[in-house]
Amino acid sequence: MEEEWGIYAPTGGDNPNVDEVWSAIALFCTSATENPQNIAQIYEKLYLPPYGVKEGIIPIILTAVLLYYKEEVGVYQDGTFIPVLGEEHLELLVKNPERYAVKYFAIEGLRGEVFKELEAILRNPQTKAKSNIRNATLLTVVTPLYQFVKQLPRYTLQTKNLSQTALKILTVLQKTIEPDELLFKQLPQACDLPVITTDKEEDGITAKQLKTNLIKALREINLAYENLLSECQSLLYDAFGVRNEAKKLREDLRIRGSYLKDKCVEPILKRFTQAVCDETKNDKQWLEALMMIIADKPAESWKDEDVNLFQGKLAELSRKFANLEAIQEEVKVKKGEGLSARRITVTRSDGEETNHMIWIDNQRESEVNKKVEEILAMLPKDKQLRETILAKLTEKILK
Repeated sequence: MEEEWGIYAPTGGDNPNVDEVWSAIALFCTSATENPQNIAQIYEKLYLPPYGVKEGIIPIILTAVLLYYKEEVGVYQDGTFIPVLGEEHLELLVKNPERYAVKYFAIEGLRGEVFKELEAILRNPQTKAKSNIRNATLLTVVTPLYQFVKQLPRYTLQTKNLSQTALKILTVLQKTIEPDELLFKQLPQACDLPVITTDKEEDGITAKQLKTNLIKALREINLAYENLLSECQSLLYDAFGVRNEAKKLREDLRIRGSYLKDKCVEPILKRFTQAVCDETKNDKQWLEALMMIIADKPAESWKDEDVNLFQGKLAELSRKFANLEAIQEEVKVKKGEGLSARRITVTRSDGEETNHMIWIDNQRESEVNKKVEEILAMLPKDKQLRETILAKLTEKILK
């Protein structure tokens, strides 16, 4: 019977039923190749003839079988894969076997070839060193993949700006729980390759194609956030008309911002000018800080539509920045002449803009304020009508 099943079963011992119980449990575990099988089923089988095993001995032999097959048989608790089978699990296994299931991870034929190819690029040296981790051989490949996804920024997990293969791989890495399901079914399908079963022989092509596709997709996924940063850096460069090459963006904005940071009242512009002058952050942190201020949302948690939002707000901010720069330049010329400056920008419906510098004589400011109050008292209370009158007056006066 042992030769027919092709499994190990200890021989000898005082109780001849031990070998039979071992073989029954081992066969139960190693036959679960498609889906996890609930352990309660083997308990029920062993209680009945021809075994008639007492309840107390089943957990002991079951534990021994699981230890012997720790590289091939995976254990699940309430549907979740358990890489480390501890004492707390063994205690529950005795009391509530229905909460546990087993699955056989067969690595033969083409699966063996695939495993070898992927292990070469994903091997985690720490995995095999931990002797208490179950199915360590399989986990040398899948653990780094799960860890890779876990450290990705939220932007990468939700962006659609990836190739179809990369998107499918990212999805299965987030959703597939079972290691063998991930490695031999979901990843190949995401790469437009057939499911890899134990009955397929090595062909020298499939495994290498899977490795090539996976490396390309993982690289693309890993670079998604960096590409977002690069895109926003280019938008900043264009919006602020930086006078040097792109790599000089930070230096240019730092110098220009230093002249403005103490002159700003508007909150976002003030925060922005202070941020561009911050020399405590590295280049990536500096750029992320600017993106956060402009979009009012951490770059790592952006969605694809936030790039358009950023671009719109950036245009508005850069215009304010340029206007404030222009005022400061002209104020330098008239410094000490008892004048203060205002810059008025009028944007027409066709997008055309006109800019005007208005100089206010400080000695006449009280007189001007009085006239403003008189004019306001004459205007209707309707806010929209007031704004329309203001627009028309501005157009006529600044022609």
